[in-house]
Amino acid sequence: MKRSLLLSFLLATSSWGITLAEINDKPASRQKNFLIWQFLHQDINASQASEAFYQVENVNDRFLFDYSAKTDETDIKYTTDCMQKKACDLPFIEQDDCLMLALTPYKAVALKNEERETISVRLNNRFGNTQWLKALNQESFYSSIDNLHNENTLFRLAGTQFRYDHFNHTVTPEVLNALTQSSAFSQIVFLAVTDPKMDQLQQSLAMVNVGNFDPKTEFFLAMNAIKYGNMANALEYLKSAKGHYYAPIDKDKCLFWLYKITQDNTYLTELSQSLDINMYVLYARELLGLPTENYFTTLPTTPNQKSITGIDPFEWRAFSQEIMSSTPETITPLIDRCDGEDSIAIQGYVLERTYEPYIHNFTHAYDQYMTSLNNDQKALMYALMRQETRFIPGLISRSFALGLMQIMPFNVDTISKVHPLKPTKYFDMLKPEYSIAYSISHLKHLTDKYYNPILVAYGYNAGFGSTKRLLTDGSGRFLPGTYEPFLSMELMGNDENREYGKKVLANYVMYKKILGEEVKITSLFDNLVQPSQSDYFRAEALKPLLVQSQIE
Repeated sequence: MKRSLLLSFLLATSSWGITLAEINDKPASRQKNFLIWQFLHQDINASQASEAFYQVENVNDRFLFDYSAKTDETDIKYTTDCMQKKACDLPFIEQDDCLMLALTPYKAVALKNEERETISVRLNNRFGNTQWLKALNQESFYSSIDNLHNENTLFRLAGTQFRYDHFNHTVTPEVLNALTQSSAFSQIVFLAVTDPKMDQLQQSLAMVNVGNFDPKTEFFLAMNAIKYGNMANALEYLKSAKGHYYAPIDKDKCLFWLYKITQDNTYLTELSQSLDINMYVLYARELLGLPTENYFTTLPTTPNQKSITGIDPFEWRAFSQEIMSSTPETITPLIDRCDGEDSIAIQGYVLERTYEPYIHNFTHAYDQYMTSLNNDQKALMYALMRQETRFIPGLISRSFALGLMQIMPFNVDTISKVHPLKPTKYFDMLKPEYSIAYSISHLKHLTDKYYNPILVAYGYNAGFGSTKRLLTDGSGRFLPGTYEPFLSMELMGNDENREYGKKVLANYVMYKKILGEEVKITSLFDNLVQPSQSDYFRAEALKPLLVQSQIE
């Protein structure tokens, strides 16, 4: 991972680096894991690395590989070395346990048939199932029910190109029925219906009748059925999913689609009465001319030097645990501890979490750090901030994204090279003035090319390049159509990015209203299916066609 020279130096020095004393003093937590991660990248010896590493909560591959680079433990080095073997190395690995550590369906695709056969016989399921190796040598897949267990393993784990080459075809009713009985069916549905290149298998899945599936699978089957015109199946799945879902936004999206298919205003009216504030509810209220009122934008504060500001990640962790167990009857002491002017975000969070889903927090915390922005830019900043952290500055994610705007360490490194505000350590990014300033720089890069707030949200969450590919891969997403842009939004393959974009869009619409520049959510949806208006890349691609049409 690239680092700026400044941060690389600071992380490696004892004056600014993390110490074992700091680590040992903290409770096991994600916040402590971040300290350990930084410590493992400093100039430390094997003994120090060991003391830190064995305090990690829930070790993952990242920690294992980082520790392996510092430790002298032969077992650890052996394990990580085996795990990192390439496909071309597999036939030449002498130790069976090392071979199993190295072996994955994705790597095995690159082997010859005889090499896969030899490895399968050699391992003989002694370290776990390896029968899928022999299945890789089959001439056809999903053509019978004889080997579905191993074929499902390959469908899920052998890579997208393997799926395209071997699984993208229609299947018989017998195979389809057997797949619905499989424990892997939910993953099969998700991977198939969210990938535009799996169109042949999608056609078979559109014929699956309502069964005993989890609500997420039911919803994706409904979207796929809509795509292929099987509205009867779609309606049944949506009704079933609505009854099985728990989260308000999930119930609301089922109501939205029931309305879109039937145009029955009963569904639209029910949707408008939801207590949640999401894009589906805002859409319904806009069509019916109804206001959204169950939110607050300001809170009373008093000078309080001891207020909890949420910047210290360990202080916030302890306080958040108290919030989680709060009730309306026990909320007053918590409010008293976050009643200062710098704690309005924390106070808003306490109120929202205690009284959810009845009221929602749309406060203007940290406005003093956004004086250079116009109202539209502020609305976008608040929309992202609300989704990223609910305005809590001291949050550290599982992937170690930092602060209010959840900026990844590698982005901190990159931005710090050119930004006048220089952090002295990563924990500086938990201060609102740093997180907001760096996010403003990052957003400038995104908004130069993406003109619709939901596309900006996709880019902020999943990356600039990922969003560009989403728009330009030839799959036909976000183009005019009966159920667009909604089908494209629902059938995105990245779970986190898909839901993130929806929530940021709703936040943006709310903050535009709060800041006095109300925008219609329907106009944002219309914009999204107009390439010349929604993003730079498709607009540029259309220019030659427009010129040619004018000539003709």
